[in-house]
Amino acid sequence: MGSQLDVRLGLCHLAWAVDLSDRTRFIQFLDAAAEMGVDGVLCFEVTVAPWLDRSSDFRALLSERGLALAGVILRTGLDFLATERLSRWMAEVPSDILSMTGRCGTAAEWGIVLPVLERHGQIAAQHGVRAYYHHNTNNIARTMAQTERLLAATDPRFVGGMLDVGHATKDFADGSAAAFYRRNHARIGYIEFKDYSLATDLNTEVGRGICDWPDVVAALRERDYRGWIVVEQNGTDRPPGDASAESVAATRQILGIASRPAR
Repeated sequence: MGSQLDVRLGLCHLAWAVDLSDRTRFIQFLDAAAEMGVDGVLCFEVTVAPWLDRSSDFRALLSERGLALAGVILRTGLDFLATERLSRWMAEVPSDILSMTGRCGTAAEWGIVLPVLERHGQIAAQHGVRAYYHHNTNNIARTMAQTERLLAATDPRFVGGMLDVGHATKDFADGSAAAFYRRNHARIGYIEFKDYSLATDLNTEVGRGICDWPDVVAALRERDYRGWIVVEQNGTDRPPGDASAESVAATRQILGIASRPAR
């Protein structure tokens, strides 16, 4: 198995919904995350929007459950003022991972989209927040070659790299999740665990799909990865808490890290 990785385990609320801005639903998610014993949560920008003028209240919600804010997913557009406000709030919570995603264009818009991503990253950096480009099936960079081209064409001060293992398994026909990490580890500062199968696409619990987990973990150990690993469970036909709990437990087993008591 090798040495144990020094990582923090997080959970995204995607299995519940993209938008958990309703307080009751958000607290239900936080309670479930605390019950699973994870270290923190990853939220979409729409979920944290009601809290942008109440960072101390948001921080208290997390603290009561022994949770941190791993990061925020930003679906990028041209609203740079919103990114300024969000980044300032993240610094107060605190959290330093801004995951940039969304249907942000095609190859024809390459020269438009990349400066936009850099501008969001530059704004985030002014508040001590690190922005990462999230490769995705529906994003401007989907394949391994496209993602590496995007990283090469953007300023590393403002755009970091991340690895979504599920999307890499699905989309990197020209490579693999482990190969992408090995080639770009110096730029990658954030990782999401998700699985993929032909039958259930990305709506697959970690461990039930075809991701090459042993090779991924071997690559992380080779470079002594330290940081967040967030379980981003897509929706399934099961209750979100059940599917997510299975994926969190499988992630612990894959990484060789012990279960933590519920908080």
